[in-house]
Amino acid sequence: MALADYWADRARPAARRAVTASGFAVCRSAAYAGADQLTDFIPYLSAPTPLQRYAAMAPLADGPQLFLLEDVTGAGKTEAALILAHRLMAAGLADGLYFALPTMATANQMYRRVGGVYRKLFAKGEQPSLVLAHSARQLVEDFGLSVQRGGEPYVKNDASASMSCNAWLADSNKKAMLAQTGVGSIDQALLAVLPVRHQSLRLIGLASKVLVIDEVHSFDPYVRTLLAGLLRLHAAQGGSAVLLSATVPERIKRELLNAYRQGLAQPELNQPFPSAYPLASHLSSGNFHQQACETRREVKRRVRVEQLHDEADVIELIIRQAQAGRCVCWVRNTVNDARRAFDLLKEAIPQDRLHLFHSRYAMGHRLEMEDKVLDAFGKDSDAAARAGRVLLGTQVLEQSLDFDVDVMVSDLAPIDLLIQRAGRLQRHVRKVNGDPWPRETVAELRVEQRPEPVLYVYGPQPDDDAKADWYGRQFPDAQYVYPDFAALWQTQQALLAAGCIVSPGEICEAGAVRQLVEAVYGGASERETPPALQEAANKCLGEAMSERSMALFNELDWQKGYCEDSSKHWVEETGVATRLADETKLVYLAEARDDALQPLCQSADSRVQWQLSALRVDAKRLKESSPAWKQRWKAQLDRLTQELPWLSEYDLVLPLVAGERAGVWLGQGVDARGREVELQYSLALGLLWK
Repeated sequence: MALADYWADRARPAARRAVTASGFAVCRSAAYAGADQLTDFIPYLSAPTPLQRYAAMAPLADGPQLFLLEDVTGAGKTEAALILAHRLMAAGLADGLYFALPTMATANQMYRRVGGVYRKLFAKGEQPSLVLAHSARQLVEDFGLSVQRGGEPYVKNDASASMSCNAWLADSNKKAMLAQTGVGSIDQALLAVLPVRHQSLRLIGLASKVLVIDEVHSFDPYVRTLLAGLLRLHAAQGGSAVLLSATVPERIKRELLNAYRQGLAQPELNQPFPSAYPLASHLSSGNFHQQACETRREVKRRVRVEQLHDEADVIELIIRQAQAGRCVCWVRNTVNDARRAFDLLKEAIPQDRLHLFHSRYAMGHRLEMEDKVLDAFGKDSDAAARAGRVLLGTQVLEQSLDFDVDVMVSDLAPIDLLIQRAGRLQRHVRKVNGDPWPRETVAELRVEQRPEPVLYVYGPQPDDDAKADWYGRQFPDAQYVYPDFAALWQTQQALLAAGCIVSPGEICEAGAVRQLVEAVYGGASERETPPALQEAANKCLGEAMSERSMALFNELDWQKGYCEDSSKHWVEETGVATRLADETKLVYLAEARDDALQPLCQSADSRVQWQLSALRVDAKRLKESSPAWKQRWKAQLDRLTQELPWLSEYDLVLPLVAGERAGVWLGQGVDARGREVELQYSLALGLLWK
């Protein structure tokens, strides 16, 4: 056979079959049919929101472009991003999208939301894959089921079927960006600009995608610097992006927009930005346009802010509100503070009505708690389920879960976090008794009937001459979580002056979201920070500059291509950080049963039981099991190492024995200094050190 015949008759058809089988083939985009089709993305609304109308009608540029959508929580930013992605795909400017989220929990929720509509982005008869990309995705049941169907016809090509993903694309996070649609953590996208193996595979996958990044205000200087590098490289490859935020300060907005402009080989933006809010920005090689938008009627509101300074007053308030039949949330700044609040309330609140949620639970128990919280406080919860419930937790609440409470209390935290927490207060419109409005009720009749929303902020007494320990005296643990005491002081001052948070608020209205954010982060405050607190701010600024330098050191210099000048340190994915944080250790909790060590969290799927039994802990607090504890379980640990060597090669298997009380297990360890620590794992409280 001649080479030309072999190429035409065998090689190319075989390659085409291989690409099709892999799921890597490009799927045709669905035609964009105008605003009338947009309600398909938002089945519970009778009409698109103002931001979604902007997304439907804003003129598109001819080449790569970036949209930045700023609007309050609940204004429909996710759907607006999907509309823009659809239009860009239909215009031939992209062939898919990747939705990047700050955390795995938010990625899981977005995966389910996108899963309901992503097929509508593609032409009828196409078989697009939707992949979930993060390090614990194998624990998400929906994703596992979608992959199991991947090798079969997609539910007989039923376009209304939910998530499906080709098995070849789903078997590794490295290939996740090659899927037509992806949802995952920002970390998976950031690996495209770091010197790790298969970095180019991620980069190729992103090149033709619309890169959607949610909560762009929430990243620390290290991640934000890498994100700027990703936007720069994405623009240079001809990729478009959509950035979403409710509280992005002007300086961060300028940094990200200019990074994208650099990728387009355009000069930096120097003009002032309008203070209008909500605001939509559109950037391309030949244009930069910003347009003020209205917001959705249901999310326009004024939240009154009251300051509390005595913990006993907070406890009394929560008990009183719960006894009146309202559901309450107290967001605390540390796990220890959340547990103390739980102890203070457990005698007054029935056990089945008191919930504790934080990061120190085994993954399986944490997923169960997420489901319980959403059942009790979620969008579809009714008055009977909500009445008298109290939810105590940490920052993972505002970052992860779409819940809705009648009363919100928060420890004093930076203004953007307080605005986010206020967004969980009466988040979904309800009847006066707390029942949700039926879906069939027309939008004009669905109004909030509960009493005026109030955000209670628990913090130190206002002090115009605050000393260095102003915050730490009241929050000895949280002072290490939020060490910029100047920003905390300015947050308190801004809320004292305004007395409220107004969403979105007029340009010069006291309490308007934009004004509050810029008062704290943009230097627009009328009050001068006390000198002792300014020293803490200066220290944080120095640390931020150090984080930025570390990100620039780690990041690939894309202009130099693949050479030693771009990076001399190519490593595995685990060898370079996508985030900077205190060192953590992955701990697998193992219960001693029947003379063997079994995963603490049992599951019908034996393949994921150990992952469900894992959690991350501060490496300084727990380094390994104590010598006596390891000796006691030596035979069982050795057997486990032989059977599953990956468990303990880099991580810690911690044997636990059942305690005297049900739902409590005990263990022994040593910290980084070699000191022995008594460990207790509780279904109620999580992992504790004693």
